[in-house]
Amino acid sequence: MKDVLRKIKEAEQSAEKRLSSAQTESSKITADARREAAAIVSSATEDSVSETQATLDAARSKAGKEADAVLKEGASVVEGIESSASSRKEKALKILLDSVTSQ
Repeated sequence: MKDVLRKIKEAEQSAEKRLSSAQTESSKITADARREAAAIVSSATEDSVSETQATLDAARSKAGKEADAVLKEGASVVEGIESSASSRKEKALKILLDSVTSQ
């Protein structure tokens, strides 16, 4: 009977050791998984920031090119208006002088 009780006790102790070992292993696996998840989130955040910055840079560049094109077009229109006004100014001055001298 003592032998049976001793074997039961040994089996219980063995089971407690295995349970403790399993709990330790479970804690280690959980900690590793949390570290890996944090690393994945951190990496995804960095990638997202990089992609956002690249998108903003591309948009700024495109907007700058479009602004330059509009500026050149506007300068060309202004130049045309100035040129036209200059030639008309001479005609207007001649008409005005003719009108004053004919009176």
